[in-house]
Amino acid sequence: MIGRTMTRRWAGFGAAGTLAMYLLVKVVWVVGALGTGRSPMEGMGTSEWIALNTVTVGMAAVGIGLGLALACDWGLRLPAAPVLLFAWLAGGLLVATAPFSLLGSLLGGGGSGSDDGGEASWEGLLIMVGFVGMGVGVAIALPIYLRERWPNALTGRVGALKAARAPHAVMAATALIAAIDLYWAAGGGVGTNPHSRYGLDAGARSLLIGDALWALAGAAAAWVLAGRGRRLPLWLPVAAAFVASGSLVGWGLWRMPLAVLRPGDFEPYQLPLVSVALNAVSVAAGAALAVHLARAVRTRTGQVRAAVK
Repeated sequence: MIGRTMTRRWAGFGAAGTLAMYLLVKVVWVVGALGTGRSPMEGMGTSEWIALNTVTVGMAAVGIGLGLALACDWGLRLPAAPVLLFAWLAGGLLVATAPFSLLGSLLGGGGSGSDDGGEASWEGLLIMVGFVGMGVGVAIALPIYLRERWPNALTGRVGALKAARAPHAVMAATALIAAIDLYWAAGGGVGTNPHSRYGLDAGARSLLIGDALWALAGAAAAWVLAGRGRRLPLWLPVAAAFVASGSLVGWGLWRMPLAVLRPGDFEPYQLPLVSVALNAVSVAAGAALAVHLARAVRTRTGQVRAAVK
C-alpha cells in the first residue's frame, strides 16, 4: 500500500511539474505578444495568437490542478465528477497521444502542421516535455487513484458484469474513423485539402495511426463491456474505453473549431467540411462510448455494494 501510494504521489507531482514547463512557455508567449503588440506566428493576428494561447494556458492550469489532485490525499476527498471529467479529457488528449507524438519526434517528424508554430528549440523542448510528462504521470497516477478511491468497483472479470446489448453504432463509427485515419496515414488523398500548406511527415502519420488504434481499442472495449470476453480482467476494457472515449471527444472538440475558424492562414490537412464531419462523428461516438462505460461500471459498483451488504 505504501509503495503504491508513493508511486501515485510521485507520478502526480511529476505530471504537474512537467506541465508547468508548458504553462511557462505559453505565459511567455502571451506576455510577449501583449508587450510587443505583434504575433510571432506568420499569418496569425495578435488577438488570435493571444486568444489561442490564453485558452491553452487555462487548459494547462487545469492539468496542473489535476496532477496535484492525483498526488495529494486531499484529492481523494474531492467530488468525483470533476476529477473524473478532467482525468478523462487529460487521458484522451495526452495519454492517448504521448507515445505516438514521441515516436514521431524520434522518427524525425518535427512539425506536423498542428503545432503552435514558430517556437524556438528550447520552447519546443519544454512543450514536448510538458505533454509527455503529463501523459505518463496521469497514466501512472490515475489507475492507482481510482483503485484507492473505489477499491472494489473494477476488480474481477468481465463475466461479473450484467449482460448488455453491444453498442453497434458506436463500434461502427469508431471502425469508420480508424479506417479513414489509416487511409490518410497510408497516403490516401480523398478528402484532403489541396490548399493546406501542411503535409504528412512522420509525426503527423504517427498521430493518425495512434488515433486509429485508439478508435479500434474503443470499439473492442465496447464489445467486451457488453459481456463478451468474460474471462478478461475487468480493468482492461475499462481502461481502454476510458482513454479511447476521452481521445475521441477531446481531440474532436479541439479540431472542429480549428477547421471552422482557421486562425491566421491555418488550413487543415483535410477538407474543412470533411474535418468537421469526421470530428463530429468522433465526439458523438466518444460520448456514447463513455455512457456505455459508465453504465457498465455503475452495474459493477451496484453488484459489489449488494455483495457487501
